[in-house]
Amino acid sequence: MIRLTIVLVIAAALIGMAIFEQHFIQGSYAKLEEKNEALIAIIQKQIDNNEDIDTEDNIKHVTDMYNWWLKKERQLSMLARHFDLAQVSDSLIYAKNFIAFNIEEEAMVGLLKIRYLIKTHSFNIGTSIQNVI
Repeated sequence: MIRLTIVLVIAAALIGMAIFEQHFIQGSYAKLEEKNEALIAIIQKQIDNNEDIDTEDNIKHVTDMYNWWLKKERQLSMLARHFDLAQVSDSLIYAKNFIAFNIEEEAMVGLLKIRYLIKTHSFNIGTSIQNVI
């Protein structure tokens, strides 16, 4: 009876940790996606209106997004491969630099790459049979 109790407690703890991990990862990527989509909308509007994208607000927005991601990346690195997380950081740096230099096409490429990475990594990192095995 004691062995059964121990097994059930360990199984419940593992399931609880897996749920927490999945929630934390999905929440982090959802927040990044929200910030990224807001910046894409702002920059797309400025491009459509033939305005410069190197405004202080855009630079502050992408810098804040990058700093927020660095903090999350440190936490997520315990749960996910650092290579996957570094790809998002690289794309943020890419977009940040091209926004600062007012190169619209490349800035949008960086932001759209972040969108792509969010979609693919949230599935690859999540709890699944393949990741458990």
